[in-house]
Amino acid sequence: MKLEANDFDAIADSAIKLFDRRVAQIDSIDCQEIDVELARLESQVIQLYGIAALLARRESELEKTAETWGAMVSVCDEVASRMQSLCSSKTARTAIYERILDIRNKSTRLRDLHL
Repeated sequence: MKLEANDFDAIADSAIKLFDRRVAQIDSIDCQEIDVELARLESQVIQLYGIAALLARRESELEKTAETWGAMVSVCDEVASRMQSLCSSKTARTAIYERILDIRNKSTRLRDLHL
């Protein structure tokens, strides 16, 4: 089975929606559960980065490669936006947030390289 750009979008959308549902069910003062969900989301972003890399390698057109990396930037923006309010006080949360921004920066450089 071959992954395509719309598969990437569906996987990313599903991961973000699942995170939203899980966090909505957590008591806002239960820091341990929030940290678990953030770590899970970070793992999914890392997996999405790998999928984006695979899709980009298979693409023969520079414009489409740039679109793939642009989609990854968008995923990181979505995730960072959701995490921002959760990261205000906990060091572990801030570290995950910063790693998401690192992935975003890598994706931005790769996107710009293919423009």
